Amino acid sequence: MPPKESHLSSAELDTLRLTRVIFHVWNPTHDPVLTLLDVEVPVGSGTYGPFFEDRLRVASRGTQFVFTGEHRPTYELCRNLTQRQEDFVQVSKELAAAFSSHHRGRQMAAGVIIVALASVTTSAGVLPLVFILKLDHRPVLTYRLTQGGGDVSAQIQHVLDALVEDKAAVQRSALVDVSDHFAWDVLAAERNDSAAPELRNFFRAFLSVEPREDASVLTRRAISTVTHWAKSLTEDDLPEGEGWGRYKERAVQYMLDHANFDTDEFVSTVVRDSDESRRERVKNSLREQLREKGVEGQEFPTRAQSVALAERRTKIVTDVGVQIIFEGDRETHRVEVLDDPEHGPGAKKIVIRARRLTESGA
Repeated sequence: MPPKESHLSSAELDTLRLTRVIFHVWNPTHDPVLTLLDVEVPVGSGTYGPFFEDRLRVASRGTQFVFTGEHRPTYELCRNLTQRQEDFVQVSKELAAAFSSHHRGRQMAAGVIIVALASVTTSAGVLPLVFILKLDHRPVLTYRLTQGGGDVSAQIQHVLDALVEDKAAVQRSALVDVSDHFAWDVLAAERNDSAAPELRNFFRAFLSVEPREDASVLTRRAISTVTHWAKSLTEDDLPEGEGWGRYKERAVQYMLDHANFDTDEFVSTVVRDSDESRRERVKNSLREQLREKGVEGQEFPTRAQSVALAERRTKIVTDVGVQIIFEGDRETHRVEVLDDPEHGPGAKKIVIRARRLTESGA
């Protein structure tokens, strides 16, 4: 069975669980900079579990990478983590040291490097995954109320080395699969999604990986996924007057208008509907298709010109042979197709607004 190109499916995400967790402390103002801990955090203790599992699911939407080269020390560490679980603490220390070593000369805020084992149930059975997460410290204020002489006062304390359940505290994360179940080896995510080159450069050095596919391939796949998905929509999925071609038009226009691909923006651009319930249902349907095709969650520069011209263009042909051809979506080109009941059932009126016209003869 060939490796799956997709990210984790919705069904797989429902089975994603943390099984072992430990963290090590990074503080560039202390000596040592990296403090290695010897004891795991009991899974399920306290209230942190749901927060970390949410971060685990976010990481599962990251950019796909594959291991490259003959010298892959971090791959070996991740494999040891899944195969020699009696050495979990020691291997986690080596992973944390490797992670922090690639920040020498870079700015990395004080915080913790979390190393965890996770499991996911797939068609091939239960699959172990390695989860690496850098969580920044966040300063917080605590207070204690006191009462004396009839007055109530508060004593405020500033806590510097605090961990808070805030997704903004996550600097970067990686979900690693050392099996052959998926076509990708690593799903990596960065807090600053616009910093895609830095994301690639860091993980290229830390994990010895390269992006699995180039931007042109992903651009073409995103558009083709929308095209095939839109053709499968039923009348119950479509707003009045909407056709599958409109979704493809907007997918193309997104690639023309945006320098970088973002799944949420892309889905919101493609799916437009004033009916909120139907809009959210159809958006979720498209997102699932993009996930199955390995596009959802990836960060890449758009390459609209890599899409075949015939795919980028829309052609409208009337019953008398008049052709209207444009690239992208019709709103951008000020083209409207309206019902025209005065001229009979099913008749249409096409309105094109232009500042000037150019005519050419044969």
